[in-house]
Amino acid sequence: MEIDLELLDPDSEDHRMLLMEALHGEFQDALESDEEMIVNGEPFSPRLHITMHQVVANQLIAGDPPETWQTAQRLAGLGYDWHNIMHMIAAVMTEDVHRALTGNQPFDRADYAMRLSELPGDWPPPE
Repeated sequence: MEIDLELLDPDSEDHRMLLMEALHGEFQDALESDEEMIVNGEPFSPRLHITMHQVVANQLIAGDPPETWQTAQRLAGLGYDWHNIMHMIAAVMTEDVHRALTGNQPFDRADYAMRLSELPGDWPPPE
């Protein structure tokens, strides 16, 4: 999928979703059929993956919470590329989503900020 980035409106969630999908061309067939994939022997949802990228992008664009942008800048300064930065932040955010869904726990902004500050944690160093 080829997208003219100049035509995209960063304030449009639909346009951000198009961008996230374009950055994951390897998922195109699965996204069109809305099917799961098997990755490393495990079921994997490309749609959920793209959605998590979009949630992080929404946080970055809105500056809410501000720690998300601060973390992205810090990790970029360490040499991580934007795709890996998105994955790291999404991994932290996914923990909160899981807790909210399974434990009925509200979002704890201070805890989220603390866990963001611990990144990159055990992620491999940038190449």
